Amino acid sequence: MRITLKQLSIFKAIHHCGQISKAAKELHMSVPAVSMALRDLEDSLGSRLFERSSTGLTINDNGAVILPYANEMLSKSMELEHVFAQGNNIRGSIKVGCSKTAGNYVLSRKIPLFKMQHPSVDIKLVINNSLCIEQMVAEKELDLGFVDAKPGLKNLSHEPWLKDRLCIVTGCDNPLVTEVITSELLSQQLWVMDETISVSRFRNTQLLKSANITIFQELSMNTMGAIKRALGTGFGVSVLPLLAVEEEIVRGELVELELNHWDYSRHYWAIYRNDEPLTRLTREFLDFSLPKTVQ
Repeated sequence: MRITLKQLSIFKAIHHCGQISKAAKELHMSVPAVSMALRDLEDSLGSRLFERSSTGLTINDNGAVILPYANEMLSKSMELEHVFAQGNNIRGSIKVGCSKTAGNYVLSRKIPLFKMQHPSVDIKLVINNSLCIEQMVAEKELDLGFVDAKPGLKNLSHEPWLKDRLCIVTGCDNPLVTEVITSELLSQQLWVMDETISVSRFRNTQLLKSANITIFQELSMNTMGAIKRALGTGFGVSVLPLLAVEEEIVRGELVELELNHWDYSRHYWAIYRNDEPLTRLTREFLDFSLPKTVQ
């Protein structure tokens, strides 16, 4: 059995594109060459890796077994190239995943600073929901993940990363900013909520219920930026993490509403596979990313 990195790279491209012709275009190869490489790989393994249909190719159970190994081998080969291409400083490549809030408001600012200190390091940041990031780390598509819930998969370890606070916020022109805030008053308001089906959305809804707040009027939007701009009109309230609204509160564009007994924190966790030790680069990046508020 002889499996090459080129075959694995083509296998990944086909999985990503769903069609041999699209994978060939992405790889700047001919369609026959891509088809032959896939056939050689399947012959070497003695198994088909995709289910074929009129619309394209879908990875099957055998392909799903191969995928994390392909990700790891291709990642290690790239890291090895960097090791011999650079000097003795920290070098290599790292793929990091993060849930949306922390990715947009923490890591997007940390990564350029890390790159300035370690110019020989290549960093890729993937931002998605926590469940997707957890799965990608487990399948070796990512080296390190940052999520807002402890992982449920057994092959993942976790450690505390940062702590955030959930705020009830509105625009500075909303008449609520001069009122004494009660659950009854908030129940009368227009709530601007995340339309995404996510752990965060479910958590926020449950917290409002526990505070005796009932949402009778709701607007749904699918980005944090859209929600904040909607609140900026002076209409509506929302529950948002402090990480996402701190700058607007400091500038006076948004106002945090004080409700008795509302004091809810949100914890983030660094996750990584427990079947192999962290590389020096991964540990260095994790240590660098730790905020001062880590618990």
